[in-house]
Amino acid sequence: MGLLALCLLALPAGRAEADYTVVEVNFILADKDGDLLLSKTEYLLAPIEVFQKLDTNANNALEPEELGDLAKDAEFADGDSDKSGSLSLEEVIAEKLADFEAADTNKDGALNVDEVTKYETKKSEGN
Repeated sequence: MGLLALCLLALPAGRAEADYTVVEVNFILADKDGDLLLSKTEYLLAPIEVFQKLDTNANNALEPEELGDLAKDAEFADGDSDKSGSLSLEEVIAEKLADFEAADTNKDGALNVDEVTKYETKKSEGN
């Protein structure tokens, strides 16, 4: 049994593996300590890793050519707080910390899967 399948066992019983949403699977993968809560550190690890992979010229900034179509997304423009035309790691972290704070509706300093699901649904609906 793979790690993902083992992690899925920790979520509500009675659901087949195929019944889990992308948000739930990503939550499980981000939950490094398996406590079914995401700390700020766990929440930030994936975006930092992605940033490092996408920064192909290793200049500590993500330019539109490194992001392709993602650079056309409104979130790119919103995240570019200094309007430099690229995203620094600091800008990415600031954006993700703002997301964390907005998703943490019970203000306990950690995110549960319901908070993340509701936040991602709200974001995808443009609210």
